[in-house]
Amino acid sequence: MRRAIIFVLALIACLAAHGQVQLPSQAGESVSLAEDDFQVKLETSHEWSVTVPEAALDRQVVLVFRARIDNPSPMGSSNGVFIDVNGERLSLSTPRRQLRLLNKPNFFDWRGMYRFGWYLPAGEWRLSYAPDFEILLDRESQGPAAYEFEFDLTDLLVAGENTLTFRHAANAKIAANAGSDMTLYFRDLRLDVREGPGVLAGEPERPDYTVPFEPRQSRAAPISVSRTGDGTSTIQVRGQRCELSSRFSVPGNDGSIQWLTMHGDRLEGHGWTLRRKVQRKLARGRLLISDTFTSTSDEPVGIRVRHELKLDGGRVEVVNFGGRADSDITELNRAPAPWVFVPREDHGIALVAEDDVLRQHASFTYDDPARTAGISDDWFGLRPGESYTMTWGVYATDTGNVFDLVNMIREDWLEPFALQGGINFFQPHAILAYDDDALREHLEMLNINVMMLQGGWYDRKLVAEGTKNVGHGPIVMSDFYADYRARVKAACEKIRRVRPGVKCLVYLDTWIVAGHDLAEKWGDSLWTRKDGRPVQCSYAETWDSEMAMIVPTLDNSVGRALLEGIPGVYLDEMGADGLYWDEMSWAFGVVGWLSSSPDYAHPDGHTFEIDQTTGKVVVECGAPELATLPFKQALLHAFLDRGATVVANTTPTTQTETREQIIRFNETSIAHHPGTIYKSWTYTPVSYAGSAVYHAPGVTEEMFLADIRDKVWNANLYLFSSHIFYPLFTHENLATYQYPITPIELDWGVIIGRERIVTIRPGTFGWRGERWSGQVIYFDEDQRPSVTKDVTSGDDGFITIDFAPDEAAVIIRNP
Repeated sequence: MRRAIIFVLALIACLAAHGQVQLPSQAGESVSLAEDDFQVKLETSHEWSVTVPEAALDRQVVLVFRARIDNPSPMGSSNGVFIDVNGERLSLSTPRRQLRLLNKPNFFDWRGMYRFGWYLPAGEWRLSYAPDFEILLDRESQGPAAYEFEFDLTDLLVAGENTLTFRHAANAKIAANAGSDMTLYFRDLRLDVREGPGVLAGEPERPDYTVPFEPRQSRAAPISVSRTGDGTSTIQVRGQRCELSSRFSVPGNDGSIQWLTMHGDRLEGHGWTLRRKVQRKLARGRLLISDTFTSTSDEPVGIRVRHELKLDGGRVEVVNFGGRADSDITELNRAPAPWVFVPREDHGIALVAEDDVLRQHASFTYDDPARTAGISDDWFGLRPGESYTMTWGVYATDTGNVFDLVNMIREDWLEPFALQGGINFFQPHAILAYDDDALREHLEMLNINVMMLQGGWYDRKLVAEGTKNVGHGPIVMSDFYADYRARVKAACEKIRRVRPGVKCLVYLDTWIVAGHDLAEKWGDSLWTRKDGRPVQCSYAETWDSEMAMIVPTLDNSVGRALLEGIPGVYLDEMGADGLYWDEMSWAFGVVGWLSSSPDYAHPDGHTFEIDQTTGKVVVECGAPELATLPFKQALLHAFLDRGATVVANTTPTTQTETREQIIRFNETSIAHHPGTIYKSWTYTPVSYAGSAVYHAPGVTEEMFLADIRDKVWNANLYLFSSHIFYPLFTHENLATYQYPITPIELDWGVIIGRERIVTIRPGTFGWRGERWSGQVIYFDEDQRPSVTKDVTSGDDGFITIDFAPDEAAVIIRNP
């Protein structure tokens, strides 16, 4: 009897979690999915089975609902719901860049400062906190459609049985922080059948870049430019026209913002003037623009900036934002790779930001219905009497391959320099316990020539004695870490003894301080919100330490302490060969999802909060990367001027740092930081071993080898994750032969340097017009070096090599 009761209860639960729905076939008809105030609890899901008639697929099928996260107060918004149709995630756009979200823009302004997206990078839809379905209707931030959602599902459905699944997107940690049980409430939950057609099914056409590589003399397409009377410039590339225009905001007399369109080379705004210079490198596919703003006011002025490139021709199905060609991206801040690029049938065209301020502030946009690419800056301003020059441009490429653009930018921005590797991390306790012969063998096998202390500072000896710890900021120079510093020094000496010439670098992150009483010790350095509270300053039980975000400058306490102490402690006391600088650069990141925010304690002179309605300055603030830049330059050169080696995590996000010559890498395959591998393209193309690989339970050599190939496919050299994985490697591999290299050209699966070429594509390779000799090392499908051949180029400087799809080659020319 008990088993029968359990079976009935289980059946009831199953029926409660599934709904049987018949979709009507006629336009104007709907079917309800649930009664009002339908709920989805935290960590649960609900599934419907939907029968779709064939006739409905010729129309538009729309999922409609109102939704909220139940909460006593409307305190904002958060991760809401994942929606799957037949096992496919319902995203912002189709693969062919048609918007699914029909009833409102994806982005909304939150409290006049940030732009949040209803669609989040992990694939969930944002919902608002609210106690009912009325309170948000008159709120300015989310707009009158705060609760309402309409999604086009047409391309995801099939005739017959379909599944529709809602899964709660939050977790217990989010609920605890919110002080809410996070129950989702839905009203008017239904499927509408409307006059069609709906969004298009299928994928966009994409070129096959696995074909043999062929060198090209130029990556650029010639352009022509003419000016029209309305302030726009008409650009033509191979018969395709587009219109370039620029607008700038001023406060209007009626209290509302007004926009001035650029006509000619000069523009006068409210309290400022603008002078434009244009470099027409038309045969080389470039239109480079310098806009010099000068204040004529005795008050700060705010100037919102819009540059737009409107394309003629048909609908665009692929747009590339700083390397990412995700169809769900319509707007992105991408300071490390600052462009929006549109591939066309026989060329490509891009808007590119260059100078420090525009790179930090800019949002790169693409408006699909209007076929318009854009650069926007909503934070720019001038102090009284000051000037600043923004530099940006239009680039036209020979093909739709994004690497055409990448190589053009690298040609304009970089003086190539040699990268010495390979590179890896170390921990002092493990190195001191390592067998000398085994350590030597592994370092030689993988060609490791740079070793970096992992961080933050974490003394396992102290932990074993019962003292939790983590070291960030000036605390690493204190007596507390004196014994740890001595052991790091001993580990460096051992590494250099077993492999002479290896450079040993010591960890530092200049955005974080750790310890106790941080607000009292370093209060003038804390990264600060508009209300005066620190962005982060809290106690962490794991470390028995407070952790705080800071913005060091030449004048504040943390900046002075680091500049006065770190170079001497690292180079003299510890005998290190240089600095490993973690998280060296940050983007402003105030678009889409928050990676950074303004700092109201450390203004940089060019960042101002501007009222989005009136156009007037609210208050001066700082983009943290701009505010700390003079300090960073001083600390960097405190090492470089002494001949030390510096390796840094993250690609430069300013032109000032792009002009420096140090190895910088990116971390990759981190779910909440998508697209990081592409950020390396505008500087040193090096990527850290994929997070998903080295964190995988039971990681194997084969997984690392696959990761190395993935990096090369994305034109990235390899940086190993840790010496603890050395025993996994049984033989030399493709990464062993990647350094030294001076990168001069990148493409899918190809890294061309002055000394060598690394490729997982067959094809024609070499150095144009340079007759040379050298060796080709071939690698088999297991990435073992298989054959080495001596080669000599033809008079044109090229050779042709061939190998199977799973194989690879490195070409090394003789000095």
